[in-house]
Amino acid sequence: LASLQFAVHHLKVKVLLVLGHELCGAVRAAMLPKEVLEKEPAQLEEALKSIKAGLNQERFENMRDSRALDRESVTTNVKQQVERLRRDKGIMDKVRSDELLIS
Repeated sequence: LASLQFAVHHLKVKVLLVLGHELCGAVRAAMLPKEVLEKEPAQLEEALKSIKAGLNQERFENMRDSRALDRESVTTNVKQQVERLRRDKGIMDKVRSDELLIS
């Protein structure tokens, strides 16, 4: 989030386009058990737990198709990242003043 805040406020970026991709290693790693994530370096652990918190893994428990699970988890992560941007006052001030578009 910090790099996006910097881009918006200091580089005057006009568009934030949030993308995801299939077979995302970060999303897959975030789906690992909490105990596994706690063995990672502190900043990586924090990032993966942040992703994990937004995934609502209970929804995925009954999915048997690994490609569908991957696609749904990546899509969910993109939606969560957009929501994080929407909770940022400075970024939303730019959106409301038509200085920034989030897509």
